[in-house]
Amino acid sequence: MADPGSVSTDAAITFRPRKLRIVGTLFTIGLCVLCAIGWFALPADLRAMFNWPQRLTLLACLGVIVFILAAMAGSYVRADASGVRLRNGLRSHQVEWHRVHKFLLRPGDPWGFMLLRPDDGTPFEADLDAEKWQLMGIQGSDGPLAREAIKELQRRQRLAQGR
Repeated sequence: MADPGSVSTDAAITFRPRKLRIVGTLFTIGLCVLCAIGWFALPADLRAMFNWPQRLTLLACLGVIVFILAAMAGSYVRADASGVRLRNGLRSHQVEWHRVHKFLLRPGDPWGFMLLRPDDGTPFEADLDAEKWQLMGIQGSDGPLAREAIKELQRRQRLAQGR
């Protein structure tokens, strides 16, 4: 394994929520299996009472739940020489390094946070003045992996901003 200190900011690195992906996959499989078992456990004459639009509505409801789980589990944080790209659910954002003020993951936080400097370049005096974005690709429940991801982002920020 390469020394983490020897990796340049040019090499892209991506962080994904490990436990959320596992739980999302298991929950999706379990939900689909339970829906199938529940459907076929109904008596045939009761199943026959459902018309096609009603069946499609039930499938659409299941599809929406699976879609939401997949969107959440598909969150990521990617850092390279140009900055940080993140996806939280369905929304993606690109942030250049000069706008990043700080990366945080405090004990008890559900996920990491990125504090941004104001877009217009005006200075601020306290972290409370910074815009705060959630990094759902770095889940606090991943424990040491999440802390290492934040440390790596902090290191890349220092290198990119010349500190």
